[in-house]
Amino acid sequence: MLIFTAPGGAATPFSFNLTYLPEFISYNPGANPLTSLRVETQEDGVLHDWTAAGIAAMNNFMKVGTVTANDVNLRIADGQLRPKNVTISGVTSAAGAVNFYAVSDNTGITAFKSSNAQILALNPTTFEKFTALFIPAMATLTDYAEILYQDGHSQRWEMEDLRRASSVYQQVEGVIVNNVNGLIQKCTVRCAAATPAYILSVWIKGINA
Repeated sequence: MLIFTAPGGAATPFSFNLTYLPEFISYNPGANPLTSLRVETQEDGVLHDWTAAGIAAMNNFMKVGTVTANDVNLRIADGQLRPKNVTISGVTSAAGAVNFYAVSDNTGITAFKSSNAQILALNPTTFEKFTALFIPAMATLTDYAEILYQDGHSQRWEMEDLRRASSVYQQVEGVIVNNVNGLIQKCTVRCAAATPAYILSVWIKGINA
């Protein structure tokens, strides 16, 4: 469903409100990605505050099937959440209207939250209690993720392992540690250079606030 049209323009801010939080939000900015996109609710605060790099990392997560060029599909809840006082805002990067769509295939229970992290050079960083971890700048050969599963199994995953595994659940490959099924207890990432990471997690107020 079309929920808003941003008029576009270089460094032009936009903002619109909803009375519910949808499961997915999507748009197509053409060849001019948004500079930023923010989703917040009066009840929960800021849930997502994406930079252009964060949008690119999380775009089309678990999107099966052919993706139209420049389509952006972002998962923001596990279903439609009502009532919510929602504000979605961002900044466009070039002229041209951008249509935003929202859809849900069920009534949801909880929202998702995005956060940013920095993996320091040669400093193993551990992540726990996440839905998915996106490390798009991970390098081949030198970098790896050591994943400990709930059953005690441990496995080292390198960039190519993670990228190839992602094709099982989405069309566009990415360097992603997918914990949607909750089988991962913790993931320790070691990178030779400073590397950004983007985290998607289930929003539990008071725990990951």
